[in-house]
Amino acid sequence: MTDATPALLAYLSRWLDESQGDRDVEAVLWGRVAKVSEEAGEAIATLIGATGQDPRPGSIHRYDDVIEEFLDDAITAMTAAERGLLPDKVGAPT
Repeated sequence: MTDATPALLAYLSRWLDESQGDRDVEAVLWGRVAKVSEEAGEAIATLIGATGQDPRPGSIHRYDDVIEEFLDDAITAMTAAERGLLPDKVGAPT
């Protein structure tokens, strides 16, 4: 990480928040956490596709695709942590 990482995560988090409209802050938190799990599932599915472990479709992805999914998951998790787990942003007890 660089010195710019926190600012970039805050920017991405604000951008995501702006798309939420008037949703309840707890619903936004749950949505962010669920999205992390969804992205992890996509990484697993892509790895299965890259290794050809499902005989029906065979090898349908490349290892570069798996890396892209890992990066999606990492960014999703970091923005969830930046936005969702800071007590002053969700009204949670400290």
